Amino acid sequence: MKKMLFLLTVATLSFASAQAQTTPPANGGYQGQGRGMGREQRTPEQRADMQTQRLTNQLSLTADQQPKVRAIFLAQANEVDAARAQMTPGSMDRDAMRQKMQEGRARYDEQLKAVLTPEQFTKYQTQREDRMERMGEMKDARKEGKAKAKKDKVKVKAS
Repeated sequence: MKKMLFLLTVATLSFASAQAQTTPPANGGYQGQGRGMGREQRTPEQRADMQTQRLTNQLSLTADQQPKVRAIFLAQANEVDAARAQMTPGSMDRDAMRQKMQEGRARYDEQLKAVLTPEQFTKYQTQREDRMERMGEMKDARKEGKAKAKKDKVKVKAS
């Protein structure tokens, strides 16, 4: 009976320790570093697939529209990756990069406009503007949080 209890305890502990094991992050163990605040960096193909799927759900894209929209998003993702690869600290100013990205976005919007119906394109623009507004609000909230934390830190030092 003692052997059986001992074996059961060992088996339970082995199972529990095996369950506690985690797999390493797919991005080579650099989770939380770099862009994306801990999110895994996706390939251009993965990003194009995700955006196409999102638009398919939101705009009810037809089977004919989906590959065209994916091709547009894939080209855009490849262009953004190439621009990011060229950008090293001090190599390009942020305003020039922003201008380049805005020009690319306008170019791809024209391509999307040719593929989507007018109603779909209007809905797409509205949703993108809403998303950008929410991102701006979150950015502002983070800045306020950092400013408040900084003020609190100064108060603690002064005490």
